[in-house]
Amino acid sequence: MKYELETIPVWEAYEADAACPLCFLSRRLEAQYVTFYLGDSVMTPEIRVQVNRRGFCPDHWYALLESGNKLGLALMATTYIETVRESLTRDRRALAGRKGPSRKTFETSHARMTERTADCLICERMAHTLSNYAYTIARLYTDEQQFRDRFAVSNGFCLKHLPFALDVAHKALKAPEFAAFADAVFSVVDEDLRLVHSDLSLFTGQFDYRSTGPVTEAMKAATPAAVRKIAGTNRTKT
Repeated sequence: MKYELETIPVWEAYEADAACPLCFLSRRLEAQYVTFYLGDSVMTPEIRVQVNRRGFCPDHWYALLESGNKLGLALMATTYIETVRESLTRDRRALAGRKGPSRKTFETSHARMTERTADCLICERMAHTLSNYAYTIARLYTDEQQFRDRFAVSNGFCLKHLPFALDVAHKALKAPEFAAFADAVFSVVDEDLRLVHSDLSLFTGQFDYRSTGPVTEAMKAATPAAVRKIAGTNRTKT
């Protein structure tokens, strides 16, 4: 049942002709999880305990802020900061004593402070669900001719999600199935890169002194399209 439910958003990503279906799905997941953490869960003790202990990465703290629910975020940030202050008090005692800390003590405290900005409940949930979507893409390609036909005319994946999609497929598929999937993936990605490269060449060519043609809107869009292909369309880790 779970696999069947996950085919719906995957098909929606391909029907939307997304530059990268995993970027498309990642943006949707981020919006869903931001809404979740600022919804009724703000007043749920179990969720607040998780947030107090782990928190979010810097990108997702800002995503929560930009959602517009300042009261919900303020309530969550209040108890999170209380927890942080308690932790920093322990760090201060460990690091700021008269004799100074041992190397091991410093490394333990430093790791705890570093982890505080690296750990993220939203990133973790997005990564798990996105892995399920990548699995669904691989299985749909293997099992359904209709999806293979749609996949063949898609834009493939951005370079950020390409190795991720192949890694999930490699773990999920039998060797011959993976080989067929990988061949199709490289085919559509290379074709999309060829088109992006062609558009970039047309754009840069307009700045040659011998060029007489106008710079079209399509040419102007070439550079942003290239960055989206190279780096994906969202700045989060997933």
